[in-house]
Amino acid sequence: MTQTTRRLMTLKSDPGVTLIDAVPAADLAEGEVVLALDRFSLTTNNITYAAYGDAIGYWKVFPTGRDDHGLMPVWGFADVVGSRAEGVAVGARVFGYFPMAETLTVQAEKVSSGGFADAAPWRKAVPDIYNRYVLCAADANYAAELENAEAIFRPLFITSYTAVDFLRDHDFFGAKQVVVSSASSKTAYGSAHCLVEDEVRLIGLTGARNRAFVEGLGAYDAVYGYDEVEMLKTGVPTLYLDLAGDPGLRRRVHAHFGADLKYDCLVGSTQSDDFTGDDPDLVGPRPVFFFAATCLDSHRQRGTLRAFYDRFFADQRAFFERVVDPASPWIRIVEHQGLEAAAKVVRDLADGRADAAEGAVVRLRA
Repeated sequence: MTQTTRRLMTLKSDPGVTLIDAVPAADLAEGEVVLALDRFSLTTNNITYAAYGDAIGYWKVFPTGRDDHGLMPVWGFADVVGSRAEGVAVGARVFGYFPMAETLTVQAEKVSSGGFADAAPWRKAVPDIYNRYVLCAADANYAAELENAEAIFRPLFITSYTAVDFLRDHDFFGAKQVVVSSASSKTAYGSAHCLVEDEVRLIGLTGARNRAFVEGLGAYDAVYGYDEVEMLKTGVPTLYLDLAGDPGLRRRVHAHFGADLKYDCLVGSTQSDDFTGDDPDLVGPRPVFFFAATCLDSHRQRGTLRAFYDRFFADQRAFFERVVDPASPWIRIVEHQGLEAAAKVVRDLADGRADAAEGAVVRLRA
């Protein structure tokens, strides 16, 4: 086992500024497990983790011992390279939530045939789902050839899927068309994929740079630029599925549709640091922030959670296969090697320069 572990830290005041350093590896205590990170994805979702690191607690999950820099969380695959926890074998492969670091030592609890959780006290800053490590060998939905797609989309598709489930459960609040902002984002077109058989017209809003990509997906009934909002058809009950979170765009959408706008579902914030949607001058319904956990809690209370997950895992696998379909892939997955390469990807994501047609995966092990 290495005596030090390298990590890529992020300047809290500017998520695009990073710093690589090395810290000593501590002796393994009883019940602890060392995970060597192999591959992880980087998307705008990770920049969101950094932007809300203090407000939501993401900076607390992987403490650095520094006030100015934090460890931006990522989702990916790792291998167990050291274990003093019963039931967790060296060599096991896991999927979960990690810092951008060569290794992570966790205090294993709730060990089962399916995985384990990290009991470190600082992990309590986020919901339990972020602290669970799934053993790939016990995951009936795991496919080694889809690891890259899973690393990129698994953290995002659950939001897409539960948002659509929530809207269906409320009969789309009476809407007959759904306007989706930030249509090039992975969560947006994941939602579009889920809506393909619903009787609602799906309209994607995107910037000029990503318009050709969004049109090429074929996931939306129509695609408009942000400068064309006022051209959208009115007189139709409309729902706004907001992935951009941009206050100015929101005002224009609300003003344009007026009484036709039945609901504003605020799912993400790819273009803004305002998650509240609080705007006293906004015309029409107040934005309501969507939490995936709320949908899951609803199924739990109704006793339908198992049936929901059965559908979800089957549909998630189909989505993974669709986005990397060799005949007509939705994105090109590009592998980057090492923390130095990860730093450049982070900078491009923070600056909005990342190519929507590419999915970034970083490999740390040969």
